[in-house]
Amino acid sequence: MTWSPRLPAPLRGPLGAAVDLALPSACAGCGAAGGSWCPRCAREVVRAGLVLLDDLFPGVGARAVAPHHGAARRALLAVKVHDRAELRPVLARWLVGGLDDLLGDGPATLVPVPSRRAASRSRGGDLVADLAARAARARRSEGRATVVRRCLQLRRHVRDQTDLGGAARRRNLASAMRARAAPSGPVVLVDDVVTTGATAQEGVRALRAEGADVVGVVSLTAVGPDPAGRAGPGSTDGRRS
Repeated sequence: MTWSPRLPAPLRGPLGAAVDLALPSACAGCGAAGGSWCPRCAREVVRAGLVLLDDLFPGVGARAVAPHHGAARRALLAVKVHDRAELRPVLARWLVGGLDDLLGDGPATLVPVPSRRAASRSRGGDLVADLAARAARARRSEGRATVVRRCLQLRRHVRDQTDLGGAARRRNLASAMRARAAPSGPVVLVDDVVTTGATAQEGVRALRAEGADVVGVVSLTAVGPDPAGRAGPGSTDGRRS
């Protein structure tokens, strides 16, 4: 995977400004008082640029909106682990930026990767599906035809992947998904964080097995080298991909 200096246009505006929800909470990115997401952390995510993931998904345009470290990682964990629901609009707007970079003004059907039932219960529902729905509404409001189809499902039990390596993740997910009535037209698979790519690769396989035209994969973040030289994220990240 490679980092790109391109900045999705929607991130320069809505993400460039703080998401002011008038809540008495600290910034999820740096802990500063005064709001859930401060301008400094928003600028950090924008400066990081897109992560190009085409090497993980041959023949499919794939990217994450930001590397999985710093303010982006902390914001995602705040939602996934600490239930900071007020940040969901911020993350959804990140997805809009990645989708627009991939698709331009083109239409798409977004298919969220399915979550394990235990993960959905612990987070009050399927987070990726919720963010995909928010991103689709935002794109439609700006004149870009976008719908969500939750047509992927897990066909058997899979282990939590937090502590699994790449080969173990692939074995854990081999033929684990199926697509019910795959949508027509261009399809984009949506995930929250890509680590090895195993989850999204299995989702692409299952959709294509049913004849879907998968044109892209978009994720919020992707795990890779931290430019500041810090160690990678620990097991509390809840990473699955």
